[in-house]
Amino acid sequence: PLIAPLDVAVAHSVLGKRNGEFYFMHDKLQEAAYSVIKSDVRCLEHFRYGLALSNVAVREKDDKLLIIAVGQINHGGPRAVADGEQGVTVAKMNLDVGKKVMKMSDLVSAYSFFDSGISYLRKGHWDYHYDMTLELFNLAVKCAFTNGEYGSVKILTGQIIRYAKCFEDKCQAISFSITLLSWSVNVPEAIKVLMNTLKSLGVEFPTAITRPFVQGYLKSTRVKLAELSDESLLSYPLMVDRSKIMAMELLVKLHENLTFSGDTTSLPVIPLKMIQISLKHGMTPLSPIGFAQYGNYLALVREEFEEGYRYVKFALSLMKQIPSRAHDGDVIYYSTHTKLAVEPMQNAVENYLEAYKAAMKSGATKYAIASCYLYDTFSFWSGKRLDIVVESMKATMKQMRYHKNMLTRTLLLPTLRVAVRLMGRNNTSQSDLNDIFDENCEEEDVTGKITSVSAVAAIVKLHESLVFREFDKAKICVEKMFKTQSLSGFNMSAPMFHRIFYSGLVSFWVGREMDDQEWIARGVECKNAIKKMVESASSWNFQNKTYLLQAEEQFCDRNFEEAERLYNAAILSSKEHAFVNEEALANELAGHFYIETGRRNKSFHYFLQAMEKYNEWGAFAKARTMGKYLEGSEHFFMSSNPPL
Repeated sequence: PLIAPLDVAVAHSVLGKRNGEFYFMHDKLQEAAYSVIKSDVRCLEHFRYGLALSNVAVREKDDKLLIIAVGQINHGGPRAVADGEQGVTVAKMNLDVGKKVMKMSDLVSAYSFFDSGISYLRKGHWDYHYDMTLELFNLAVKCAFTNGEYGSVKILTGQIIRYAKCFEDKCQAISFSITLLSWSVNVPEAIKVLMNTLKSLGVEFPTAITRPFVQGYLKSTRVKLAELSDESLLSYPLMVDRSKIMAMELLVKLHENLTFSGDTTSLPVIPLKMIQISLKHGMTPLSPIGFAQYGNYLALVREEFEEGYRYVKFALSLMKQIPSRAHDGDVIYYSTHTKLAVEPMQNAVENYLEAYKAAMKSGATKYAIASCYLYDTFSFWSGKRLDIVVESMKATMKQMRYHKNMLTRTLLLPTLRVAVRLMGRNNTSQSDLNDIFDENCEEEDVTGKITSVSAVAAIVKLHESLVFREFDKAKICVEKMFKTQSLSGFNMSAPMFHRIFYSGLVSFWVGREMDDQEWIARGVECKNAIKKMVESASSWNFQNKTYLLQAEEQFCDRNFEEAERLYNAAILSSKEHAFVNEEALANELAGHFYIETGRRNKSFHYFLQAMEKYNEWGAFAKARTMGKYLEGSEHFFMSSNPPL
């Protein structure tokens, strides 16, 4: 009965027919035919057609056809539903199809199905169809969050928190609400909600976390781990207690927020609790995160690099053993922190891209963005070409803006600004600059509120003032650095090793200029901290930095012959270990050493090398500043037209 009218339309050239399939001869004909159908009739026909197709799709087990069928049903919408029972049936169909589409990583379409499913539910659905309603809302929240639809997330989580029957059923909604608080820079409130929620789940913290408490907790954790081999841990049973699984998720979020707040005293307790819960109740996909964070604590805070690196690698092995891939991006992200210190930095930083890919695959937008941030940051500090770094930063900024992640965007902005200054604005289009730096007020507001943002801004300003030889600014920056930040404090959002390195260089500079032994002593403290990293972590990453700090120390002590040897060693080590940015800096500081010790002619070679290396890095604006130091030399003409 359907075919005969279509054949008539073919005869009148309204439709065409090819290989048994019908099609409109023109889009306008299709629009005209559709528009003459009354709205109510149109909805009903879509609905009926979708139901008919769905029966075929279910019978033929054709998921592709089922997705089309439910799409047609949704074109009809709730108005076409005959009664409440049919509405529940259609809501269930949307739930099933939405889950299928989620597996295809199409979270925009998945959200549309979940949202439509919710629209078919009638009054009292939280009472009469609780399980289906809760699943629809939870999955809609997950998709909306990943899609950056935070207004919808707020509405949906509010409904779940209000109507869910037990605390465990509210936990996922609470978790997403906490993330929104963090991203909107309300970190103290996020921490407060986390602490209260964890308490409700039976995970409590002492009123005041002290160092003796942390040491005791660390000791008890080590005793428990010492009783188990890696093999037995890898074959550990899985956790089944829902409240403990939720507690593990919230502990990860608490770790993130404590990191942003700068609460380094409480931070180590989180992975220790996660490990102890895992050992008592079984492993979850979040357990490897606890082991990775534990490894970071041992390596980067306690400077027990060998053991810390061992647990970071174990975390990755455990991740592969656990069936779920939902948190692979998170585990790789945390594991890379210690790898940056132990493995060659230029290679280790690429792990953040692996973390990004894994996080995007599982829909973990938060870790995808965090991975991009650290990839860009450490690409800059490790000497990757600035034009490549800036392009990557611009792409990251767009993602952050799309997902309304103001906090991480503000962390990246200072480094992006200095990268653009090093390159020179002539090498970056004005439209790009306007697009990058269009939210100055927000940046300033956030910098004053969040400790980690202030720390990043301070380190970048310190580096910038040293590289551009702005003594007064450098002195102010380093004074603030020593007042507000401990050399041993760990904050992954701020590049810790570079903070120590540049604080040491500026301290020696200030000490020489002001003839102040206290500043020189601070430089020596930084030098010793970096030298220790050579012995315990990696000569690849820290040997050149140690040599340069030692050269500056000998310069201050007027041991000029030894200083010469160490400047050359720093330059050679930087070259051998592919830190072109630090090779340029070592050459420049050597040039200043020769000028200040009355050997201007000898400085020309080093300033010329500095100019070449700054150009190689892509810091063209900085390279041009070397010209004033080459005046009077045979190389002076080269400084006027550095390669671009």
